Amino acid sequence: MARRRFAINLTGAVVVLAFTLVLGVMHGPTPIPFKTVFARVVSPNGSIDSTIVWQIRLPAVVAAGAVGGGLAIAGGVMQALLKNPLADPYIVGASAGASLGATLAQELLPLMNLMAPGAFVGALAAVFVSYLMSRGRGASSMLTLILAGYAIGVILSSVTMFLMLLNQQNLSTIFAWEVGGIDGVGWSQVFISLSLMAAAMLVIWPLAPDMNALLLGEEQAHHLGVSVRRVQFVLLAAASLLTAASVYISGLIGFVGLVIPHIVRRLNGPNHRQLLPLAFLVGATFLALANIVAQSIPVVGPIPVGLVTAFLGGPYFLYLLVRQSRWHRGWSQ
Repeated sequence: MARRRFAINLTGAVVVLAFTLVLGVMHGPTPIPFKTVFARVVSPNGSIDSTIVWQIRLPAVVAAGAVGGGLAIAGGVMQALLKNPLADPYIVGASAGASLGATLAQELLPLMNLMAPGAFVGALAAVFVSYLMSRGRGASSMLTLILAGYAIGVILSSVTMFLMLLNQQNLSTIFAWEVGGIDGVGWSQVFISLSLMAAAMLVIWPLAPDMNALLLGEEQAHHLGVSVRRVQFVLLAAASLLTAASVYISGLIGFVGLVIPHIVRRLNGPNHRQLLPLAFLVGATFLALANIVAQSIPVVGPIPVGLVTAFLGGPYFLYLLVRQSRWHRGWSQ
């Protein structure tokens, strides 16, 4: 029964994602009919339609799908590690590190367009520092890791704000990056990000049974033969790489990594063998649809996709908080 439900959910998610990606390529200031999109994808030429499809819309659509899927998997991993449905990919300081890295790159080398690499390095560095601070006498504590990440985040955010105030002419550029957006993404950026995400996912996937065991608690997982500390470190590193690779091309996009794994867990159960691929597909679909919505706002015009995910994810996050406080139900049920 569980396998049949998973097969149905997986098939449905693939179909919806494919439809959404095609819709994303068709949609834009100048709509392109499906026939034309199909013809230009199969047989590109030097026409304007071909240029729009291959150089503008396809990179953005693929980037949206990759970022949505990557953040969803990273969120699922963090929720398993911390045994908390309200955990997200940025919980251990990745967002603050990415912001500082992007700000430093923009402040120090404004003409070299290094915000994305700066954000990538900053996100990984912040998580690494948080992990080192949580190790204590050689064994990291997940609670200490959260607290260390929070402290690091506050410090780095303060430094970022100070740097932004020192050089106010770059405020608009940095702000646009921090609210998240996929406009202007090229194939080179997409390729780099996808390569990093693929490497992280190849590390995460074999550890899905260990993630299931971690839901039972560290002691029980140890009795089941899981090398708890090693698995925690590898999963944290891989999830952080996924997050950094997403930040690299999209800036900070919130709530995808928090909301999507929770929804998939409710629909299909907590088995990470099934949760991870479904989370990727649903996350990719969600962000691709959010990107379409972001381009279709009347009167205002296109807005950053991060604002759309905040509008949609924020209320759901509040719902989770209220639900947990009222019923105290186990999140892995």
